[in-house]
Amino acid sequence: MNIQITPKPLKGRIPSISSKSHAHRLMIAASLCEEPCQVHISDMNQDLEATQNCLMQLSDESPVLDCHESGSTLRFLLPIAMALKNQASFFGSGRLPERPLSPLKEELEAHGCTFTTETDISFPPFDGSTLIYTGTGRLKGGAFQLPGNVSSQYITGLLFALPLLKEDSSITLTSKLESSGYVRLTLEVLECFGIRIRQEFSKNPKREQETLYSFVIKGNQKYKSPGEVTAEGDWSNGAFWIVADALSSFSQRTSEPSVSCLNLNKNSAQGDKAILSFVRAVRQTKKSKEKLVFDASEVPDLVPILAVLAASREGITEITHAGRLRIKESDRLATVHELIGSLGGDITELPEGLVINGTGKLRGGTVNGHNDHRIVMSAAIASILCTEPVIILGAEAADKSYPKFFEDFTRLGGEFHVL
Repeated sequence: MNIQITPKPLKGRIPSISSKSHAHRLMIAASLCEEPCQVHISDMNQDLEATQNCLMQLSDESPVLDCHESGSTLRFLLPIAMALKNQASFFGSGRLPERPLSPLKEELEAHGCTFTTETDISFPPFDGSTLIYTGTGRLKGGAFQLPGNVSSQYITGLLFALPLLKEDSSITLTSKLESSGYVRLTLEVLECFGIRIRQEFSKNPKREQETLYSFVIKGNQKYKSPGEVTAEGDWSNGAFWIVADALSSFSQRTSEPSVSCLNLNKNSAQGDKAILSFVRAVRQTKKSKEKLVFDASEVPDLVPILAVLAASREGITEITHAGRLRIKESDRLATVHELIGSLGGDITELPEGLVINGTGKLRGGTVNGHNDHRIVMSAAIASILCTEPVIILGAEAADKSYPKFFEDFTRLGGEFHVL
């Protein structure tokens, strides 16, 4: 679906959708309980449906799991399935089969699992999906080592799986933990379901200013149902409306709120609540031309909308420690660079980040969504800054995490039509 947006400020109140990160974790924990647990999720999306469908398949003797395009589903369920089954096959579509699984895969192989790209399935079980790996051999406990700066999803998958094993286990991080909020969210969910994990901390001998994490996990634990749980509001997608509020207020030269995103918990472990401090920094320096530096190591998902926010101020903004974005649904450093450039902005792509030379406005133009939900939604919000229409190619990619995005965009006064 290609759409054309007419630039205009947004105004109104919108309820936040359920946090995809929180909902994934609640669904998985609930599925591992012997007793029933009701999980309340206000808004499903393609990634959550992938997890839901895979969890239903885990009851099979040799499950065949289609993770579609959901990296969370694959990275969480890879160790969980191998803790529960002697064989499981993992399929994916879009860019997911190309996205890395190292060093998680190697750690699983060091603890009893074998992975091949061959399968005894004689026909493709899912339209558009390809085999990623077939795993055989039951996962065994022991000492696991992972870097903390590659993917917090690897850590979360092991934290879910290792309590199920007979043996005790430990996870030692060999470098600084990035996206630590996602790991905290995992630990909170595990505690809610009766799983006990001890955290330990030490100084990195190579960099004394860095703290290294380790996790000690007793085996033979059981997930205990709390009865019912509710996924909290999503800061990752709420960030689009928070930035829309800032951009709409700027365009109307008012300090009054234009857009309010409701039901967001400011005490949440979700790291993307940092969008509030980023918006505050931009408001305070909008006309000063002071250089701003945003460290994205804890909040990589915010980078596309942060780049749009940076374009709304006059001056240079640098986004650093964002190299992991190259292995997302798209190479997000390249596609964010293309997004801002296509709309007339001044942006430079670096190996690990971006530099935006903001002027306070954008021209408009055509943006390729690159099948990436965050690029599509960022382009829609960027239209507020534009003087000419914005055309988005492949706008349906927003369905991956936020199927109602353009419905809510319209509710707030946004105007678009399908080309």
